[in-house]
Amino acid sequence: MQKPTLSTFEMVFVLIASSILFILIFYEMSTAGILPGNDPAVHLGKSATIVINQRVSYSAVPWYPPLFHTIVAELQILAGTLDVFASAFILKLLISTLYVLMLLSSYLICRKLFGTGVAVVSAVFIILSLPLIEMIFWGGYANFLGLAYIAFIFYIISKEFHDVKKMFLLFLAAFTIVMSHQLATFVFVLLFVPIFIINSLSGSKRKTLVYLSVIVGGGLAIFVWYAQMFIEYSNMIVEHLFFAMAENIYNIPEVGLDALIRNNFGETLFLGFAAIPITIFWLKKKQNIKAIILLVAWLVIPFILSQSYLFGLYLPYIRFVYFLATPIAILTAIMTYSLTKTPEILEKMVKKIKNKKTIIMATKFLALVLVAVLFVLQASYFVERTASFPDFYERATIQSYHAGAWIKEHSPSEGIVVSSRSPGSWLNIFSDQHTLEETNPLYSRNPIAESVVYSFYEAENGRTLIREYKQSNPKAGQEVYTQVYNIWKTGISLPNDQANLIYVDIYGRWIIIPLNTTEITVYWKTQTENEAQLVTEYKHELFTVTKIATLLSNSSIINVNWVVQTHKTLSNVKLTLTHNMNPIFKYQEALAPGILHWQNTWDNVTYINENGHWAVIETSFDNLQGETIAYFAPENHILTVIEFNDPADWLTFGALENRFMDILRVRYELGYINTGETQEISYSILLCTSDFSDLKRYDAPELMQKYEQTTQTAIHERDFLSYIEEYDIKFVVIDTEKLSEQLFQIAVPSPDLDRIYDTGRILTYITKR
Repeated sequence: MQKPTLSTFEMVFVLIASSILFILIFYEMSTAGILPGNDPAVHLGKSATIVINQRVSYSAVPWYPPLFHTIVAELQILAGTLDVFASAFILKLLISTLYVLMLLSSYLICRKLFGTGVAVVSAVFIILSLPLIEMIFWGGYANFLGLAYIAFIFYIISKEFHDVKKMFLLFLAAFTIVMSHQLATFVFVLLFVPIFIINSLSGSKRKTLVYLSVIVGGGLAIFVWYAQMFIEYSNMIVEHLFFAMAENIYNIPEVGLDALIRNNFGETLFLGFAAIPITIFWLKKKQNIKAIILLVAWLVIPFILSQSYLFGLYLPYIRFVYFLATPIAILTAIMTYSLTKTPEILEKMVKKIKNKKTIIMATKFLALVLVAVLFVLQASYFVERTASFPDFYERATIQSYHAGAWIKEHSPSEGIVVSSRSPGSWLNIFSDQHTLEETNPLYSRNPIAESVVYSFYEAENGRTLIREYKQSNPKAGQEVYTQVYNIWKTGISLPNDQANLIYVDIYGRWIIIPLNTTEITVYWKTQTENEAQLVTEYKHELFTVTKIATLLSNSSIINVNWVVQTHKTLSNVKLTLTHNMNPIFKYQEALAPGILHWQNTWDNVTYINENGHWAVIETSFDNLQGETIAYFAPENHILTVIEFNDPADWLTFGALENRFMDILRVRYELGYINTGETQEISYSILLCTSDFSDLKRYDAPELMQKYEQTTQTAIHERDFLSYIEEYDIKFVVIDTEKLSEQLFQIAVPSPDLDRIYDTGRILTYITKR
């Protein structure tokens, strides 16, 4: 039987390990600006609201409980300041302390169940746990509080306490978990249910009453904070939580086996799962079925939740990986410690053998070397991965602090400040102004901030979205989107620098004028619930080219009309348009009757560049049998259909060496145009997603009608100039090193914004109002 008190060795080890962990966490939280991640700014904003209002209000997001923010607010009150640097220091101390609490809880669990050796090793692997460190970098502090208390409550369950004392601790810990974070609550409930049921069936009524304190504590917290949400959303809560958040599909690559090893656990993933039989055997010998259920459930349930896409559920898969961190560390410690016992087991099993002593010594040496290698590998993996975190999660830079301070000094109390994803919510903390931040659409899209940061107009009807950028960047232009698992994704685009007007001058020379070199104006021609017409004018001294994109509320088809009007007589006029396919979709097949029949450009190529990096089919439009061309991405289930209402002159199908069909270039022969005369061409675009199981049964002219997605949703029009006026936006702040990687989304705002403050990395623009 283990002694209930810590030995001197253990006391020294625990103090050293706790100190190392505390210093490590405090240091890591100081490596990426004021604090790493965007979420800490949200936490500080909520805690400041509590301090200023002197009360906890029911959240605008009712399922986000207030405990963590209340703790931070109390510490800020004790410190007597809301200063951002002081508050950041408080958060560093608090999170470092919570991490130590988690280490101590897991240490005590291991010590109780497996002895001091496993406990010591578990402390090392908790320190080297990458998911826990990463959670701190993106700012999941409230969730981390829940994780720490899950470990603490499991220690209480495994520890022999007086019933009344145990009931009180379990009640308090359960209440704390529920009030810390909704996801921690969800996971804890699933973990506790099998433990409670097994103990109720096999244990005494007295122990059942003890475990009921968890239900009472958690249930009381749920009633206090979540009751209103359950009442208001009872008719949709299950559908929303499990089946409506299809955007979580994009997290699946992050929870695959390769990603779990490469990005989260390294070797410990294998060691943890390999330790399950050893753990069961070890605890079964002690007749501790309760501990077996606890540890297995602690590992298996979060793992199943992280893989729940296999069952058709739309859950935040990647978030459950963090709940695996503690049980993986404990089970890895069990496996590692067991390796050190291999020589003893071998010595007992092998009674008589020649050179037995030498073999046992060699086995001990090999076991120690193996354990040392495991520690070194995990430590090097930990150091390598964490080295990339500061740059990736940096948001609250000193430059952004200075930009916020400048706005605070020069901005009136009214008005709104818009920020790119970085500095994001930190700009609100630094400037003390109401801010709108660009967000990751995977979690929630903020179209107001996004449109202002990137200067675009867009219209959407729930099925299709058309967007036009008004930037001075030459690659700005038109994009067509479709919804893929609740997220708008670009399928096809037409950059302004790849649209050209060509003519022959009086000297017989061919003149090419890229439309991005003209004076570009974007505006709405029609804005109703049923129809939106987005106009882009390209004005040149010789001509005006007008592009009109029309979207109807009841159709996913976009009609595009081009009008060329000359201000001077031009001969041999041509209009070339290069449509780019988005490389996130693997367009590898195309249907162009007479040219391609669900084939790749490489299957019927007319020219291959000298390095073999790309190939094209160049052909007359007359070779196209009909008016329809379709591009298909089989892996992504994305179809793009272009139907020409007016015949073109020349077609070019491009493909890269990986068989990605990247461009469709169309050339129109407009001929001789007198001064003041116009020439028009038009075509329709359909971008859609479906299962397409019967796609190749249809002829090209049938595709538009077959896959057009009708809708009764009113059209939503958005544009940055209207938002600037409507929301009284004064400033726009952009971190030039932290912009999202999307087509055309480059930090070159339109001429409607003036740069007014520059810190070298953070650019501050003032709106022209």
